[in-house]
Amino acid sequence: MKGMNTFDSSLKVKDALPIYFSRYHFKDGGYHSKWFKIKMGPVYIPMPNIKMRVDAVKIHDIHHLITEYEADMKGEIEIGAWEIASGCGHYAAAWILNFGSFFYGLILHPHFLLRAFLRGRKCPTNLYYHTKYDEKLLNKTIGELRSSIEPESSKINSPKDYLIFILCCLLSIAVAILFFWIAYKLFGILF
Repeated sequence: MKGMNTFDSSLKVKDALPIYFSRYHFKDGGYHSKWFKIKMGPVYIPMPNIKMRVDAVKIHDIHHLITEYEADMKGEIEIGAWEIASGCGHYAAAWILNFGSFFYGLILHPHFLLRAFLRGRKCPTNLYYHTKYDEKLLNKTIGELRSSIEPESSKINSPKDYLIFILCCLLSIAVAILFFWIAYKLFGILF
C-alpha cells in the first residue's frame, strides 16, 4: 500500500511541494521561520533556522517527494539513512541532522534504517550533488528526478555497503553520546 507521501511521476516539483507541506502541516516548508524544533523524546528543542539548514532542507524536502518516505518519525529515519548512504555533499547541516535521525533509527526502527541505507547505497547520486535549488529544479517532474537519482537497477548491495552501515552506526552513537554529554554539561539535561 502506498503511503501518504506518494506523488505522481508527472507532477512538477513546484506543484508537489505545496501539497507535501500541507499534508505535514509545514508552513511553506518553514524556510522563512526564525526557529525550528528538534524532537528529543518528549522534549522539543528550539534551534535557530540558519541559512545552512534551510539550504539543506530545501533539497531534503524534494528527496522526500522522490523517495516517497513520509515526513513522520519513521520517514525521517528512512530519509536520513538514505541521504547518508547516497551522500549529503557539502551540506554540513544535512549530515548533522541525518546522523541524529540515524541514531534514533538504531533504537526505534533498525530494520527500516538498514533497508533505507542499502537503498541509498544503490544510488549513483542525489540532489545534494550538482543541483541548485532554482526554477529549473522546481520545474522538473518527480519522475525525471526519480529516474536520474534511482535508475532502475538490479544492483545488489555489496559487503562494503554493510560495513559502511556498521561504521555509520558507530559514528551516530559517538555523535549522540557527545551531544548528550554537551547538553548535560551546558544545561544539566539528560534526555
